[in-house]
Amino acid sequence: MRDSVSFNTTVKSTRPSDTAKLIARSILLASLERDLQPLVAEGEAEAVSRILSAANPPDRLLPFIHHALVRRLLLGAERLLLPGIISHYLARKRQIGSAVENAIAAGCTRLVVIGAGYDCLAWLLHRRHSRVEFVELDHPATQELKRKALGGAGNLSHRPIDLTSENPSTAIAGSGGATVFVIEGLTMYLPADRVAAILKDVAALAGTGGKVIFTFMERGENGSMGFHGESRLIARWLRARNEPFLWGIAREKMPAFLKDSGLRVDELYDHDDLRRNQLVPRGIAHLRLARGELICVASPISS
Repeated sequence: MRDSVSFNTTVKSTRPSDTAKLIARSILLASLERDLQPLVAEGEAEAVSRILSAANPPDRLLPFIHHALVRRLLLGAERLLLPGIISHYLARKRQIGSAVENAIAAGCTRLVVIGAGYDCLAWLLHRRHSRVEFVELDHPATQELKRKALGGAGNLSHRPIDLTSENPSTAIAGSGGATVFVIEGLTMYLPADRVAAILKDVAALAGTGGKVIFTFMERGENGSMGFHGESRLIARWLRARNEPFLWGIAREKMPAFLKDSGLRVDELYDHDDLRRNQLVPRGIAHLRLARGELICVASPISS
């Protein structure tokens, strides 16, 4: 599920997606729960709280999430509908953040977050890396909300894009340096040809030493796609909001798929990797993690 705008392919929407709000609420909830707190980045809960408060009208759940009983009810609903999804969201973000930090340490001078939505990665990092350029590509309505809530910065910019028909190169150009792209929780909502086109486009923009970090749903041998153990209500909820899953791929097919887009696989991270890399070091290995979405870190073949 994504931190971005609603991608209804028949009606362009100006509203942030319901899954974006769900993830933002999950971050706030986690920041108030002892077991989940270690997975929340410093400043992240404050940032999403400001974004949800700046919405018009403000998020209706925001005043209640500080009540322990409300959180118990929400966590109970998670266990019923999709066990471990909150832990997954947060561990996914921490793994991506670590990969971005590694890319910057290796020489990347620009971060571009595609379909950023309510995600705060660029905002959290722009103060830490003053010599790195940070760019968010998304719908202008979402960007205006984030600017209102978080303010601007000299090394952080927001540029409009319609990802259902436009590639990132319509909004940004090659920087002359290495760029790390992040496409989190988005590819599953786009048809295969758009996923391939976007990846091919960013492969050409990334430059020597650049990275492309994205998440994808893993298809099973029977063609199924979704989080393991999720309630059927989840798929119905996504369809009702014009946010059904459209694309996924088996992990063993990813290298061939990326080769056609000019990329090679560096790393693939599944739930076991997230547990080992993000939960164990924080002393919360007992937490359940939803399974079915993977993280891919790739490099342009030319580099």
